[in-house]
Amino acid sequence: MMRIVAIFFFFIIAVIALFFSLLNFQPVEISLYFTSIKMPLAIALTIELFAGIFIGFLVAFIHIVRLKSQFKSLSRQISASKDID
Repeated sequence: MMRIVAIFFFFIIAVIALFFSLLNFQPVEISLYFTSIKMPLAIALTIELFAGIFIGFLVAFIHIVRLKSQFKSLSRQISASKDID
């Protein structure tokens, strides 16, 4: 049941996103310091969204790797202190 609700929720979000992109299809100019690019606003926003998601996942991944490293280090310290006793 929960799976159906999740699929329905994502379907509704996809339909809203589709309507949003159709309403915002006017061209915009994006300046990239040395050059500029003209593209539809919906595509520019989609690229920005996925870039933000990628950066967020990258930051979270780095944080998780650091926590796993810290966990291994602390586990070794616990094992070493148990061996001493």
